[in-house]
Amino acid sequence: MLFVAAGAHACLVPGAGGRSSHVLLALAAALLVVLPHLWTVLYLWGTGRAVRKEVEEKRASPRVMSGARRHRRRAVPPLLLASAAALGTLGLGNQALSSGATWLHPAAFFLTLALQAWALWAERKSLWLNAALLDELDRR
Repeated sequence: MLFVAAGAHACLVPGAGGRSSHVLLALAAALLVVLPHLWTVLYLWGTGRAVRKEVEEKRASPRVMSGARRHRRRAVPPLLLASAAALGTLGLGNQALSSGATWLHPAAFFLTLALQAWALWAERKSLWLNAALLDELDRR
């Protein structure tokens, strides 16, 4: 949401007067996009290791391991793409300030919004299914 606010701020407060507040909003927004996605990637990776350990100790079937891998493979690419796009949008904003090529920065912003929507959808679905998988392991 803060990412959208930073984009709206750029449209509503044009020029050098609002540039410093736009940069601060964009930096905070990028952190709020990147860090949760990376934490989710680490969580899915860690639960995958825990599931693998359960399978190796014969407390779970290999089917459970393939489910954990499937959830991770579904979520990680959109999460990493959305994170990279957010950081790339910041970099292109700096480039737009120095070179004057201002069309590329808003294009990257809209691409990042689309990737963020995809990442949130994939993340929600994968975390929901991963939680069900872990509940199934706990019941055993």
